[in-house]
Amino acid sequence: MSLDIINKNWKLGVLLVPGYNFAEMSHVIEPLKVANHRLGHTLYEWQLFSLNGGPTMSSCGMQVETLSLTAAWSLSQLDALVICATNTIYQLPVQGFTAPLKHLARSGALMGGVGTGAYYLYLSGLLDDCRWTIDHRHLDELRQQGATPNRAIFNVNNNRFTCQGGSTSLDMMLHIIHLHHGKSVAIAVAEEMNCATLRTPKEHRLDNKINPYGWPNALQQVASLMENNIDEPLSLSEISQYAGLGKRQIQRLFKVYIGISPSTYYLEKRLNNAHKLLFESEYTVEKIAIRCGFSSLPSFYKCYKKRFGLPPLKARHQKALMWSA
Repeated sequence: MSLDIINKNWKLGVLLVPGYNFAEMSHVIEPLKVANHRLGHTLYEWQLFSLNGGPTMSSCGMQVETLSLTAAWSLSQLDALVICATNTIYQLPVQGFTAPLKHLARSGALMGGVGTGAYYLYLSGLLDDCRWTIDHRHLDELRQQGATPNRAIFNVNNNRFTCQGGSTSLDMMLHIIHLHHGKSVAIAVAEEMNCATLRTPKEHRLDNKINPYGWPNALQQVASLMENNIDEPLSLSEISQYAGLGKRQIQRLFKVYIGISPSTYYLEKRLNNAHKLLFESEYTVEKIAIRCGFSSLPSFYKCYKKRFGLPPLKARHQKALMWSA
């Protein structure tokens, strides 16, 4: 079934991976419920699935009952399936998903992924020859591995629909409702859900980057340069050149708005990124150090311990013990 105007019930399966984001699941389902109400009859139906069925726990501790993905209803009647997963691809269980996903795709079902849910479609070879995206935290890494996700907040094309997760799952579903029933219905659904705008696939996450601290544009530009150059840190001279700002001007901006020096801010960004990789990836400490711009392993150990109170290996070990308890 296509994403063109529909005049029959559209049956959606929502595949929940343990640790899924409950809000993202709601952003998928709620617009369909509101659309049914606005249209005055049921054109959208949905069912929750997991790989093996049964109660499935979300990241916030809420649990819902699910059917097995191989249940007869899913295989014979689904028009579309969308996957909701955890916030990091490093914690995703991957065994057992490829065969049923490929089966559904061959049967003509539309295949979708919210955030890291798109990773399952990618691993199953179901995103070839289409535009797609994924949780923004994994965009650059996957592109380095030869994958082709783009920076659009969502993509809907070639019987695939993917988004970067979070509120973009709502944007994607409003767009699908727009394709099915026109812009006026999508606007009515958005208004009822207090959604201010209908965003399009042409928008990128960085087009709407939040500035919670009220930083001036010059400081935002410098901070963005640092964030985009974690593995090969820029010198203050290079930052000054790229940003078109004087070194003293940059130092003054950091002192006034953040209260620390540019070098301290940059180091904290790199260490925070290392901390995230330590717990969410299987990279060795040596590889993490390199990916976060530390050419010397002893220097990385020293800086990490000063920032977080423990050496990186010990911190990872304690985290593993906590999760296994």
